[in-house]
Amino acid sequence: MILDILTASAKKRTELAKERISPAELLRLLDKKELRAPRFAQSLAKKEGVSVIAEIKKASPSKGLIRPDFDHMEIAEKYSHCDISAMSVLTEPEYFKGELSYISDITEKFDIPVLRKDFTVDEYMIYEAKLAGADAVLLIMAALTDGEFKRFHKTAEELGLDVLVETHNAEEVERALEYGSIIGVNNRDLMTFEEDITTCERLLPLIPEGKLKVAESAVRSHSDYEYLRSLGFDAALIGEAFMRRDDPEEAVNELIYGTDSRNHS
Repeated sequence: MILDILTASAKKRTELAKERISPAELLRLLDKKELRAPRFAQSLAKKEGVSVIAEIKKASPSKGLIRPDFDHMEIAEKYSHCDISAMSVLTEPEYFKGELSYISDITEKFDIPVLRKDFTVDEYMIYEAKLAGADAVLLIMAALTDGEFKRFHKTAEELGLDVLVETHNAEEVERALEYGSIIGVNNRDLMTFEEDITTCERLLPLIPEGKLKVAESAVRSHSDYEYLRSLGFDAALIGEAFMRRDDPEEAVNELIYGTDSRNHS
């Protein structure tokens, strides 16, 4: 299964990172740094309609290289001119060609909440995210036991990070609700990487009022965006639809506003 490969890779990567900088040393570095309060959930909640979390992603295991001329700072610059609520930054290096340093680069220059998008398998990765300047981390229910989920969620909260909890089926939603306040529904099955945008509609009734509801994957057009608005989703995390376009800013505007995007650019 692809998810098993990705989580195994993340565990190996984290063990190597611990050899370079121990968890105790990473915590000491956090103690020395001036850390800001998380802004991710607040930013998603304040927009009327569907907030956009725009993703910065070079490649994926299922699609291979998505953006050959990848420049994370150029993409972030384009996004900064759009009506988005947050950025999602891939930091998984082997299959998504991401880097943790992208987060610190972006947060030092742009005043917009950033989600570290990775396969969190260890508290160490949460420490890394906070130190890099992230506002939120991703916890994927399909990759975690209940004990890991509880522990990682608690660690993130203690460090002042918001948590996007990703689900794909009813059982995962039920597990996520115990601690999660931002519930993501991934329309992509992480076991097969097949997509079905109606997944979010099927699972939406299971998510109670008061939780922020985020649709992930398979959102590529203005009609998809309007579909999510009609369902009542609070936000959508969108990557490939923007990354495949020469001008991500134009792509964002078209997705939110339709063909009449020039009036909003």
